[in-house]
Amino acid sequence: MWDWIGKLDELRRSNQLAVLVTVTKSSGSTPRKRGAKMIVLPDGTFYGTVGGGTPEYYALEDARACFETMQSTTSSVPLKQRGEFPACGGTMEFYMEVINDNPVLYLFGAGHIGQSLCQILDGTPFRIHLIDEREEWINAPSLPGSVIRHQCHHSDFIEKATWCDKRTFVAIQTFSGTLDQQVLEEVLPHPARYVGMIGSKSKWAKVRSNLEEKGLDLSSVRCPIGHDNGGNSPREIAISIASQLLATYYGRE
Repeated sequence: MWDWIGKLDELRRSNQLAVLVTVTKSSGSTPRKRGAKMIVLPDGTFYGTVGGGTPEYYALEDARACFETMQSTTSSVPLKQRGEFPACGGTMEFYMEVINDNPVLYLFGAGHIGQSLCQILDGTPFRIHLIDEREEWINAPSLPGSVIRHQCHHSDFIEKATWCDKRTFVAIQTFSGTLDQQVLEEVLPHPARYVGMIGSKSKWAKVRSNLEEKGLDLSSVRCPIGHDNGGNSPREIAISIASQLLATYYGRE
């Protein structure tokens, strides 16, 4: 048996959208039986098998439909001759489960606000990737176990990350205004549903002027980030950011 659980964990950590195909029923002559699994990626790459030939072909077709609708579904495949595809003659039923479709937050900066934001969002649909080069911050024991930590330079993460205009959310709140601008400049060319940066209105005016001179479109950037709840402590600011992230995800703004 192949390690499909390990592969799912690998895909989860890399924020890779996928469809998990499971044989839920087989009758008659079929190449695989109940419980067989295959994982399909949006580009057609797949791992494991539900039998090759006809069942695999139609499993891949149904997985593509799942990616289009972003909905899990079931399908039944009679294994009869279909065009050039020979078949066994039985029937197989699949459950096609879309996985890793959670909203994903790329959180740049593991300081006090970042720590609090991770704690507040724990238990919500958001899957958090926390990026910071500083060992003492990225390895803080107060961070929830669900947070995926990346102790690396922001450019390395941005280059390798998976980006999606429906699922990717970005919050920039590093220890340096200069670094915030650098991160924002590198993030902007990538598709994302939400991009927010911490800072005052005067800081934002300067950053916006600098980046617009380089031809970047900043119309979708939220700065100052978060809802104005009147608070100014790290915890209160984190609450305001979490509120805005959730409101955006649930289509309230």
